[in-house]
Amino acid sequence: MRAAVRAAMAEIQGVVEGSQVPEDPIHARETLRLLLIMRPQADLALQVAALGHDLERALPPGLRVERSRFPDYASFKAAHARNSAGHLTMLLRKHHLPEGFCQRVRRLVERHEVGGDPDSDLLKEADSLSFFTTNLPHYLEREGEAEALRRCRWGWERLGPRGRAMLRELALERSWLAPFLESCQGPI
Repeated sequence: MRAAVRAAMAEIQGVVEGSQVPEDPIHARETLRLLLIMRPQADLALQVAALGHDLERALPPGLRVERSRFPDYASFKAAHARNSAGHLTMLLRKHHLPEGFCQRVRRLVERHEVGGDPDSDLLKEADSLSFFTTNLPHYLEREGEAEALRRCRWGWERLGPRGRAMLRELALERSWLAPFLESCQGPI
């Protein structure tokens, strides 16, 4: 099974590398890296979910969800998670991975925006941390300061105590993060 998982992860990375959003490939790898820092013994399904959680963002138009079609951000994010989970599950089945494995990955990715159990909570934290360390500069440039601050506040609220502590540590290494954290939680 490990060989099939490696092949699937290589294909996931290949799909994500084709994203029109330049930071997507780095975000996928960084989410996995941060997840493994928080849980070095993470099982393979959780690792695959971390790498492929945003897979649908790399798909061609018509296969990915568009924010403008949803009444609010939460609805958009839920649809994004379901869409990523569905496409990722199809990719895993193509590699003949066991159905139980595919369903575990699917459930994790479906919940990566909201959590709800220890493993999906961990994935949500790694995803949120990766937004701050990887996506934020690009997001700021693309969307402007007001939207970037709104997204930072949303990301901060997704983090639990451990994730917030990790983010504070990361901000000490990356001074450009400090003003964004202050807007979320006050001076650091």
